Amino acid sequence: MSLLISRRRLLTLALLSALPRPVGGEESVRRGSSRYELRIGVLFDLFTYTISGNVLEEIDAAAGRYRVSITGEGTGVTGGVETSGIIRDGRFLPVRMRSGHTVRGRESRVQISYDHDRGLAEYHSVSYTFLLGRRRQADDIVRFRPGEPVDDLVSAELNFAARKLPVEPDGAYRITVVRRARPADEGPDDVSSGAYRAELTTFRFRPETSDAGRLTALIDLTGFSPWARASRPAQITFSPERRLESVRSSLILGTTFTLHRNISS
Repeated sequence: MSLLISRRRLLTLALLSALPRPVGGEESVRRGSSRYELRIGVLFDLFTYTISGNVLEEIDAAAGRYRVSITGEGTGVTGGVETSGIIRDGRFLPVRMRSGHTVRGRESRVQISYDHDRGLAEYHSVSYTFLLGRRRQADDIVRFRPGEPVDDLVSAELNFAARKLPVEPDGAYRITVVRRARPADEGPDDVSSGAYRAELTTFRFRPETSDAGRLTALIDLTGFSPWARASRPAQITFSPERRLESVRSSLILGTTFTLHRNISS
């Protein structure tokens, strides 16, 4: 579903980024939970979708692995993400990610498996455009250099909090993820006559500290959605602990996207 995330990707971005604050004592396994609420208004609120849900996080530092499960539902819409990975030298590396979202009876899904030693990512996705319900399917293998940092959006948020993301000379953080490849001018209902491929895409953000100690940043989401525009970057807020608190984005055709995360739990 292109508008509501490919824009599906945008919904995944928000769900995956709504990570919890770890809780517990000094034990090896840290568990945490949090709640989030996501609202999307399409075509000047002609269609509105609100998802409320939970995020469960488990980090086993001694065993070198982690797992995050995200669930959510609303009227006419459901969503879920499961992702797991390994921890090497304090850096989170995704091994397997599965996401699925159903809107207006159409199910979009993504599954990615990563082999960081061999430099391979196996990508499978099915999505539908929002207005006409046209199907897009991609099944591909992406190659990257062994040792090159490739994330999903869960590991990227965890690595930002752990100060493990690559930093460029101008202070911008760099995140590289796997996505469905598409033309730069792809419209919300455009589909390809041939098979879709997958590719690596990199985006950057440079956070600034506010008076309250929070971090704010503008992020270009055109790498995730054909409805995003570089001239309308999303506004992102992180807590002083570098955990994501909110996302606000204005897309084309009067579409808005707002995420709030409750980090008190």
